[in-house]
Amino acid sequence: MGAFVLRLIVGIVLALVIGPILVVIIAAFSSGEALSFPPPGLSLRWFIEFFRIAEMRNAFLLSIGLAVVSAFASAALGLLGAVYVSRHRNVFSTILQMLIMAPLVFPALILGLALLLLYKTVNMSVLPGLFIAHLVVCLPYAFRSVLTSLQSFDTTLEEAGQSLGAGPVRSFLLITMPIIWPGVLSGWLFAFVVSFGELNTALFLTGPGVVTLPIEIFSYLQFQGNQLVVAAASALQVLIILVVLFLAERLVGARQLVQR
Repeated sequence: MGAFVLRLIVGIVLALVIGPILVVIIAAFSSGEALSFPPPGLSLRWFIEFFRIAEMRNAFLLSIGLAVVSAFASAALGLLGAVYVSRHRNVFSTILQMLIMAPLVFPALILGLALLLLYKTVNMSVLPGLFIAHLVVCLPYAFRSVLTSLQSFDTTLEEAGQSLGAGPVRSFLLITMPIIWPGVLSGWLFAFVVSFGELNTALFLTGPGVVTLPIEIFSYLQFQGNQLVVAAASALQVLIILVVLFLAERLVGARQLVQR
């Protein structure tokens, strides 16, 4: 009875989460003029229309580039921070961990407004400011993923390498890094997905010619009202994320990604 109830709850949750996404993806291939389900026919018409709209196309390319760069920066800084926190038990490491994880506590709108006021004070341009905002939002996910891997790592392996003549950096690169690699990649994936879909913080920080896809979708739906173009944009977002997840699974395997 307990197992049946658990399966029922899981099924309901999956239906509530995945169901609306599937409806939007299927509707994106509609040949009709308005959003409807099931669609009257199948067509790539709205995907073609999406790429014909210069603002949508530019926002799509900017979001991909920004997500990739933010993910790499988050993974690198998250790795450095996680290494320090995992190997030092002092007040500074505790404060560092709290600062890195702080964006998860503060509402994204407040964070975006605070960054906007800071950028106006230092007269920072839009694109670097947007990158820093994405980095701040993504860093906690990458940091936590790498820290979890390091906490389960047996440091005696690295010490054994150093006892055989390898320096700290070499032993880390040749012994520690290959073992925690799935955690680093998992952190990169989390950062990419978060950056690619970031809306609340970026809402305050975009400017003329520098608009990410979530902001462009929000604006287009509000002022243009063509829901099928928005459905096509949403389907492309899901497709990009699935492709990235597939490539990651090919690199390290799904089991290791989930475990990290």
